[in-house]
Amino acid sequence: MVETDSPAPAMIQRYVRSTFEDDRTYDIVWTDRLTGKVVLRYDGADPANTNPAYGAKTDAEYLASRGHNTNAEIELGKSVIPVPAGEAERHADRKRRLAEVAQEEDESLDLMSFLGTDADKFSFEDYYEGERGILGPALEKRGYTRISFYMIEQDSFGPLIRGVRATCHCGKRVRFFYG
Repeated sequence: MVETDSPAPAMIQRYVRSTFEDDRTYDIVWTDRLTGKVVLRYDGADPANTNPAYGAKTDAEYLASRGHNTNAEIELGKSVIPVPAGEAERHADRKRRLAEVAQEEDESLDLMSFLGTDADKFSFEDYYEGERGILGPALEKRGYTRISFYMIEQDSFGPLIRGVRATCHCGKRVRFFYG
């Protein structure tokens, strides 16, 4: 018997987020596509449910507390509710992008060690200006382009860890961190 390579089934996210709105209500609704049942519904207009500053959890945390995983997948053909055209392709693209980002983060380097003495004048007191006036130009000097800074971790006093996305001269997207 000769085995043939059959294409992998198209996959989609098992749980889908939607909203329900009327004159007085704005609810966030998570539905299990495998069963068609709502697994989570909450008031999306209440900051206590949506804003971390008021103690809100992320949707992933809410679902996990009920035994569900937002990253769970099912085969496209097993969904009991309608699936928009092209969703399996968008889902595959999203997974690919997330895997690329995860690899970039795994390979990220400590920016201050990488820049060495070029980062000596940087001060955490005014990190924003330091990024624009010291760290960014030091990366540009080394051939990096498309440099952007972002928050990785912070507390009420400000940033604890900052991240940097950049493109090296070879065209590869890379990441750094500092803090």
